[in-house]
Amino acid sequence: MLDISTAPAKELLAMAVKAEIDANQTYSDIASKLSNPLLKEKFQWLAYEENKHKEILEKLFTTMNPGEEISVPDSVDEDLLPSIHLTPSSSLAEILFQAMESEKSAENFYTALTQRVEETQKKVLEYLSKVEHSHYMMLKSEYALAQEFEDYGEKDIDKVIT
Repeated sequence: MLDISTAPAKELLAMAVKAEIDANQTYSDIASKLSNPLLKEKFQWLAYEENKHKEILEKLFTTMNPGEEISVPDSVDEDLLPSIHLTPSSSLAEILFQAMESEKSAENFYTALTQRVEETQKKVLEYLSKVEHSHYMMLKSEYALAQEFEDYGEKDIDKVIT
């Protein structure tokens, strides 16, 4: 496991870019499998947000390392930034729980990374941390609904509650 306090900041940023790419793809995949239009839209929005985070991190990397190309790794340290692991038998509640854990880890990762950058760059990471927290909170409310309504992700909301 990489240590956020000692690993090179550029390596941590590159890993964060990879995590955002992976999250974008996973959220897009989840959205494509959902029938509930409101939930589908929320996962599409999460995918969009993760893509924006990737772009922000790439700009931050360029600011911190002028003239250098970012070298995005093939994989992410799952201990720092766990991803969502989908299986054919994954329930919506399980997926939402994993997504919550992933967003919470990202929030903590960006908060810890603020200690490794200059003051002018901290705001970007603080912003990302707060946005990841907002994702966590949204997913938490969806998780509660998925636990209460067994087929929440599979139907229009009016068919779930009637």
